[in-house]
Amino acid sequence: MSVKTRVSLFILLVLGLHAIPVLFYQGVRQTRWPFLLWAMYAQSTPPGPIQALTRRLYAVTPGGTAREITSVDVGLTLPGFASNYLAPISRGDTAAGRWVINRLHQVGMDSVVQLRLVTARSTLVDTGIAVDTLPVVVYPPTLQSPR
Repeated sequence: MSVKTRVSLFILLVLGLHAIPVLFYQGVRQTRWPFLLWAMYAQSTPPGPIQALTRRLYAVTPGGTAREITSVDVGLTLPGFASNYLAPISRGDTAAGRWVINRLHQVGMDSVVQLRLVTARSTLVDTGIAVDTLPVVVYPPTLQSPR
């Protein structure tokens, strides 16, 4: 069998496998493409206003100066920084705040006495974009007891 024939058969096999969810789906009979079965593709935007959150994390030094902390400062990608630190801190997870402070001390930033998470919620409305500032989440690190 030639290479072209094998590649063509492989492509036909992959296309044929797409029919399995359509033929054997146990719920309501599906008549669309198989991957539209999952809501991520079929109904990706729920009804209602379109909103976006913008989160900014600030480290406060003992002198009172605030510096914005970015994903580069902690050595992560932006999605990793948002999911590992920003989202948990916004939910009140104190462990995430401790992790950020420990990471900042590892990379050599001056001592940090407080973290502030400022969140702005932008909502698309008929007249444009409405921006609301949510309450600031402040994380004061717990002091370690002397050993």
